[in-house]
Amino acid sequence: MFLVSAALRALDSNLFERIVWIRNNVRVANTEDLGALPGEVNEKLMPYLGPFIDHCGKAGVECMLNNGKLVIEPLQSLRGRNLENTLIICSEAENLTTEHLQLIIARAAEGSEVWLDADTRQRDKVVFEHSKGIENLIEALAGEELFGYVHLTKSERSKTAALADKLNRFVTKTIKK
Repeated sequence: MFLVSAALRALDSNLFERIVWIRNNVRVANTEDLGALPGEVNEKLMPYLGPFIDHCGKAGVECMLNNGKLVIEPLQSLRGRNLENTLIICSEAENLTTEHLQLIIARAAEGSEVWLDADTRQRDKVVFEHSKGIENLIEALAGEELFGYVHLTKSERSKTAALADKLNRFVTKTIKK
């Protein structure tokens, strides 16, 4: 939620003309595929806007989409894009390879920034575990003037959500035995 709140404040402060929300349409590991979703691209990608819907409501998100302040962009359609004065956000970046991250960062033109969030404990495919895209990004860009990152060591969403951290520590400890 913090990422979306900060993005909306930046948009309201006119730091950017729009937000481009990028998601890799990777399904959650060990779940069944829903099949092809009906409708146009925005309708197909609407489920990926959950963090914005949680914050603004569906009507607020639809208003932002209609006035061009929020754009949903599937990862596979980014090639050749030049995004100026845009806040480029990619959520669930743990499900990106190093090449995906290069593609996203290379879209940032004058006046744009790229914001990513990732939880490497939540990777959904082996390819992302092997690529270690987000770790490669951090290692390669650490110390660059235009790069920064925050590593959160525990869940900050709520006391209940923090129980996921406890479950993760338990599973990790159990696997090591």
